[in-house]
Amino acid sequence: MKISLFIPTYNAATYVHQIFSNTLSNIAKANLHRVLVIDSSSTDNTLDLVNQFGFESIVIPNNEFDHGGTRQKGLEVLSDSDIIVYITQDVLIEDPNAIINLAQVLIDNEKIAGAYARQLPHDNADIYAQHLRKYNYDSTSYVRKYNDRFISGMRCIFSSDSFAAYKVSALKEVGGFPEHLIMGEDVYLFAKFLHAGYKVAYAADVTCKHSHNYTLGQTFQRYFDIGVFHKSESWILEEFGTANKDGIKYLLSELKYVALRRPWLLPVSLALTFTKYCGYKLGRNYDEIGVRLCRKFSKNKTFWWQ
Repeated sequence: MKISLFIPTYNAATYVHQIFSNTLSNIAKANLHRVLVIDSSSTDNTLDLVNQFGFESIVIPNNEFDHGGTRQKGLEVLSDSDIIVYITQDVLIEDPNAIINLAQVLIDNEKIAGAYARQLPHDNADIYAQHLRKYNYDSTSYVRKYNDRFISGMRCIFSSDSFAAYKVSALKEVGGFPEHLIMGEDVYLFAKFLHAGYKVAYAADVTCKHSHNYTLGQTFQRYFDIGVFHKSESWILEEFGTANKDGIKYLLSELKYVALRRPWLLPVSLALTFTKYCGYKLGRNYDEIGVRLCRKFSKNKTFWWQ
């Protein structure tokens, strides 16, 4: 079984130097078929770090990066593999066996096309980042199929290719990663897998560290992009339901989490909630507000130039 790994990078040495270096070191200890980095013309020494370990690398212009398209290019280059593990540059993999262990979930069950790992917060994660990981990544593994959408709704296709593994044959069958998608290529793929009759899995016993301390502005941008994704890929909501009920559940969970630990931050929690709501609603109406404002509101600026 040929297991390969793909990482898209941009200025990783500047942005997450120690995390990236430690992850590369542990990747090198894993028994992998190939490791490919596609770099979006970094201006730091990202590729020097990559080359230290002898990994394959390709450089693309910064404005050509695309969440789905760049990962699809990785699939095309690594097409001789049976399984490709996708990670992002800000993920800390502390156990060299974690990559193989995640791939093993797919090996053990021929019907599972994709699986994602449990994410724990980085050591410097703020209380909101801590809660997000606790809420989205609990300690119970699962396998889901298409009919589970009636019970789990959108949670049925929750995923994250910050650390996920996919069968190459299944990727090719569903058409691979979509190009020109603002975000959510991992959710898109899980929806495609389930629709095609495959199963998807969450491997709670395979862990990494990954989190973000978002400002109010960054939170607004992220939820704007989620709104754009849901509007542009409306078939996903039509097939798996909206995220409204889970959103309310998440809000109540966050308020309780903060109230029990740092109650003086509750006003910040309410401000974040309002920011998320505004960003998402604007994103759902992106086609009515014009490209100039979309570019300003969005976290993924290059999407609006493509």
